Amino acid sequence: MYSIDRRKLLTTALLTPLAGAMPAFANTYPSQPIKILCGSAAGGPTDLAARLAARWLSERLGQPAIVDNRVGANSQVAIQLLMQSKPDGYTLAAIPRGALTIAPSLQKAPRYDPLKDFTPLAIVGQFPYVLVARNSFPANDAAGLIEYAKRNPGKVTFGSAGIGSTNHLAGEWFANAAGVSMIHVPYKGDAPGSADVIAGLIDVYFMTAGNAMPQVQAKKIKLLGVASNAPSDLAGGSKTLVSSAVPGFEIGSWIGLLGPANMPADLVKRINGVINEEAEKPEGKPALLAIGQEAVIAAPDRFKTMMEEDMKRFTALGRQAKIEVD
Repeated sequence: MYSIDRRKLLTTALLTPLAGAMPAFANTYPSQPIKILCGSAAGGPTDLAARLAARWLSERLGQPAIVDNRVGANSQVAIQLLMQSKPDGYTLAAIPRGALTIAPSLQKAPRYDPLKDFTPLAIVGQFPYVLVARNSFPANDAAGLIEYAKRNPGKVTFGSAGIGSTNHLAGEWFANAAGVSMIHVPYKGDAPGSADVIAGLIDVYFMTAGNAMPQVQAKKIKLLGVASNAPSDLAGGSKTLVSSAVPGFEIGSWIGLLGPANMPADLVKRINGVINEEAEKPEGKPALLAIGQEAVIAAPDRFKTMMEEDMKRFTALGRQAKIEVD
């Protein structure tokens, strides 16, 4: 009995100062600048979201938040640096959906586990994809595309930014859910693919609303539908949704703010609160629209669930479509 009681006494003595230290740490955070790693170059969607998050954190937390662009390998450089960082809230990263959940779903040997190697903090913004077609294509919406594809099996072409890209998966998902066959035409990026759909060399393309809508408004291509759950201001308020023809279909990108694994819960809650509260302010919506994005108000647990859903969906889709990347 004595030895058991003694162990309890020692355990209590050891844990008591630690229990007092955690709230004290949270109350003093941040006491130095915060770094936000970004895997893309300045001016891209991820960089713009990172800079907006940095501004919000700086204004609310009273310490500078600095964006550190570490470009390379689809955000892999920034991701690896984040994984090597201390979970003290001073090194965060802005990571897009494609790099965070889609890429490891398709890789032969994933370099990280999104659900174990990071702490989900908040989603800074999102932007939907839209389904567009060459002007001479005979369909004018997603339902029409499906009807045409069923009458002409194997003749409809869809472009993408490359094998394993978000719009490649969008095309495969759409075709599978609609029960049609479409031919994938991969490009080395969206720029040449967009040029070919404008030139009428391919039939349809899933593009970000920011890239597509200027071309739609200029009548160089036509809009078949918006791949979001509801009409989006980023798509000109169009009420034509892909999901009206393919229930549940939604594809786009979001920019997540993450920390290293095992960040303290109080820091997670504080950072999440800043991002969500700023996004919900009257000035939050125009600030996001100015960078081509919309708000996603999600608690850390909801963000993690979204990641889990992505991993499940895209792993299954990749296997079904036999998509595998290095």
